Order: sequence, then C-alpha cells, then structure tokens
Amino acid sequence: MRKSARIELLTYTNELRRLVSDQSRRLHKLGAYNLKKLKSYTHKNGSRYYKLLEPGSSKYVYLGTESNPEVVKIKEAHYLERSIAELTREISLMENVLSLSKDVSYESINSDLPKSYRGSLHNTESGVAAARQWKESMETYKKSFPPYRPEELTVLTRDGSYVRSRGEGLIYNYLLEIGVTFVYELPLRIRIGNKESLMLPDFTILSEIDYKTVIFIEHQGMMSTPAYREKFKESVYKYWINNYIPEKDVYFTFDLPNGGFDDTPVRNIIYRAVRPAATG
Repeated sequence: MRKSARIELLTYTNELRRLVSDQSRRLHKLGAYNLKKLKSYTHKNGSRYYKLLEPGSSKYVYLGTESNPEVVKIKEAHYLERSIAELTREISLMENVLSLSKDVSYESINSDLPKSYRGSLHNTESGVAAARQWKESMETYKKSFPPYRPEELTVLTRDGSYVRSRGEGLIYNYLLEIGVTFVYELPLRIRIGNKESLMLPDFTILSEIDYKTVIFIEHQGMMSTPAYREKFKESVYKYWINNYIPEKDVYFTFDLPNGGFDDTPVRNIIYRAVRPAATG
C-alpha cells in the first residue's frame, strides 16, 4: 500500500473510532431506549406508533405520531445501536487491512532490492512530479525577495537566465544538461547569534535520492583576491554554524588557479549526493 493511501486509511479508521465513541456516549445518555420496541401502522394523516409495554410482553401502549419524544428517542437509540455495530465491523476490517498491508512506496521497494539493483527516483513518474512541485514552490518563494545586485547578473545561460560568473554559467548549464532540479540563488535564512540574515547559495539542488533533501553548491571564482578569500571563509563559517556541514550539505567548487574550470568536482558531487546512479 502506498504511503498516501495508508495515511488516508488510518485517517478514515480514526474517524470511525471517533464516531463510535461519540455515538456510544449518546446511546448511554438515552438509557434503555434501545431495548424498547415500536410498532407502527400507516394512517391517512401519517404513521401512528405503539410502544411494547414490557420486554417479552404482547401488550402495546399507544404513543401517537413520530413527533412524540419517546418515539424519537426509541428510534435514535435503535439507530445508534445498529450504527455502532456497523462502524465496529468496518473498523475491524480496516485494522485487518492495515495489519496485512505492506508499504509499496518507491523507497520501500528500492531498499528491499539487492544493492546492485537499487537506483534513484530519477525519471520515475513520482520523482518527476515531486521535482516539478518543489521547483515551482521554490521559484515562487524566490520571487518574494528583491533580486540581489541584478546589475551583476551578466552571464547568459542556455535557458535564458543570467548568472554572475563564467564558472557559475558552466555549472548552471551542466545541471540543465543532465536534468537535475535546482534553483539559482534561492534565499536561505540563517542565524548568527541573535541576528537573522539571508544567504544566497549559488545552487540549491534537490536530491533524487529521496526528493526531500537539498544540497548547496557554492562556486568560488576569485580566490586569488584576499578580500574574496576572507569572504569565502566567512561563508563556510555561516553554513557550519547553521548546521550545513561542508561536504555533506554544502559543497564548494573553484575556478582553477590559471582561471580555467574543471567540471569533475561538480560531477562527483552529483554522483555522490544528488543522483547516486549517475554515470556521467
């Protein structure tokens, strides 16, 4: 049984239990009305009711129409008694289904496979849907913030977006090419002491291992500049103090000392933390 279906079934079963509890309390308040029996006959002005005088007796007492309070209570008590019995039977059936069902989510089945056959959710229907939903949600969230120094966004990418450096552009285009889900400069709230502020990770990437975890890639392109190096050290500290651990939650890539760019580290990050089944 898929997780969503199991949750719905549990919710339904708990609702039945709540109904049984409520109806049992109401039946208790009615006393012994569920033991009383009614007899009715059709009259031109509506039904007429008689109440059995005593259990086991054949004598009935005339009560009148269905508006008679005692008629109403007897009817309600008999309804509640039948309803509680049916609800209890339904609960028993649901509990039996839940006890016999097995989680058939992707995660469960995938984890049961021998290691050689395990994969990620990449390109599965559920994975694509989860990625699309996450992307739409995060892009909407990003739009709630004013763009940071938009005049510095000068490097055009393949999808028509702009980034701040050639290295970022190469990473951006590579992520597009392999089809992972990411958002460029998605605002991240952090806290240093009692002060809250925002960081703008270059790339926030949705992991295809569970489509819940995200990792960050921060690209450093000006390490030859002392001020830039100090800013990099400060960035590492900010991530660390907010429990985003380097090489686990956040990864740093660099331009080469000669100004070139090697995409091997980015590929390794994807292989390790985003798409373990990736081969390229």
